Amino acid sequence: MKKENFSKDLPVAIVTLSEDISELEDLAGSAGYGVRFEIIQRRNRPNAKTFVGKGKLEEIKDILSSRPVSALIFNGELKPSQHYLLESQLGVECIDRIRLVLNIFSDRASSRESQLQVLRAKLIYEIPLLREWIHNAKSGEHPGFLGGGAYETDAYYELIRRQLSRIDAELQRLEINHRLRRQQRRKRGFSTVAIAGYTNAGKSSLLNVLTSEKVLVEDRLFSTLATTTGRLEGENKPILVTDTIGFLGDLPHFLVESFKSTIDEVYFADLVLLVIDASDPIDEIARKIATSREILFPEVDASALIIVLNKRDLAADLQAKATMVMEAIPAREVIAVSARTGEGIEALHDAIALTFQYPVEMRFLLPHGEGVEPFLSWLHTHAEVVQAKYGDAVEVHLFCQEKDHSNIVNQVVALGGQAA
Repeated sequence: MKKENFSKDLPVAIVTLSEDISELEDLAGSAGYGVRFEIIQRRNRPNAKTFVGKGKLEEIKDILSSRPVSALIFNGELKPSQHYLLESQLGVECIDRIRLVLNIFSDRASSRESQLQVLRAKLIYEIPLLREWIHNAKSGEHPGFLGGGAYETDAYYELIRRQLSRIDAELQRLEINHRLRRQQRRKRGFSTVAIAGYTNAGKSSLLNVLTSEKVLVEDRLFSTLATTTGRLEGENKPILVTDTIGFLGDLPHFLVESFKSTIDEVYFADLVLLVIDASDPIDEIARKIATSREILFPEVDASALIIVLNKRDLAADLQAKATMVMEAIPAREVIAVSARTGEGIEALHDAIALTFQYPVEMRFLLPHGEGVEPFLSWLHTHAEVVQAKYGDAVEVHLFCQEKDHSNIVNQVVALGGQAA
């Protein structure tokens, strides 16, 4: 296999089976490639051997002889056998959609955690490719590969497995740190908001508007992989807002799993803001919503979800888009904003603050006994406990949300408690 090249503005061509290549072009641009032309073969599914078909493969050879490029980007996922055949036949680097995304991730990863996550995903992606190349080299089809036939494949695979094991162990330690940090925030009374959504929807811009953070904002996909957290401005109650990695459709499970700890910031948040680019065409919004649904549900409670239609200043048919979004996702509400102009930001700020208000006051006594301490722990997480005074009984004074009131009453009765 050819070594990756992360030089910017490399001339490439796109090979596709459909005309819908706008997102792939954006990904290529974000990776620093300059798309010179596209090669289209309209067919329902890739050819099992050559992806494009034998005749089209010969046509691509002719095109490359007169219009050479540094790489071909394939609009889809190449099987290892397809990858080997295409690179061998065409004599040029062949990059599928997954490799393209990994190239972007490699370029963007700045924190230790994101670098480990990218390295893990790359190793898992490359193992079957290496196996295919080594197999064909051993069988004499590519005798120069890996140095004249001296193969230590078992040792090499064992080296990769050990590297993956070390990466998983370090990521697990980082995940434990994340978990402890979340627990400490809850003990200190912090509430959490996660900004989620498709890549390049304006999440970082929204974070900058809602908090005092100054996250780098660029008009490209996956401008950052690391999460950034800031405190919601203008609120006495400590509310933390976190920007998370952008969503992208049709990603393999191993790639999503590699960024599990980052996505967990969404799953463990008290409130999720799903940001959607309202300037997109309505069919594009529908496609991105379908991807968001797959990632968010069932882990995220719809009652703890607010849909944010960003870039309202650039949007047409805003009401129709809001209606369509609300029908597709049973969120609490839809709020249209512009992080650039500030339109709608005050309404969004108020909706966030309202989420963490506790208007219902309660006072009750709990007897000492089994189940009381876990219940008190739950109260500290889901309510604003003013006092838990220990004596002959536990005297509790708190404020809670209306939706939790009946549940708390039922638990107090079940534990043998009574109103104070």
